[in-house]
Amino acid sequence: MFGKDQRDLAVTLTRMADLAREKTNFNQNEAKQKMAEWLQTDRRFDDYDPERLIERVNQCRYNGAVLDLSDPQLQRGGQPRPLDRRW
Repeated sequence: MFGKDQRDLAVTLTRMADLAREKTNFNQNEAKQKMAEWLQTDRRFDDYDPERLIERVNQCRYNGAVLDLSDPQLQRGGQPRPLDRRW
């Protein structure tokens, strides 16, 4: 959970999302703000765009998808992969 590999980062993000919802009494907007605050203090996520990362974590959670942290669109100023039709 405290490492920098993708599995540890994904577990951390999932737990952050769960805890943010609980702390804000499941208010989605406040939970996103709380998670953004936490992401700013965790140096492992400095290369990622917080808004995009939070949206992708929620999207994966609700759709049952696997979070791919190697997606260049999640990086700050990143562009989608060529031929990516999700966005």
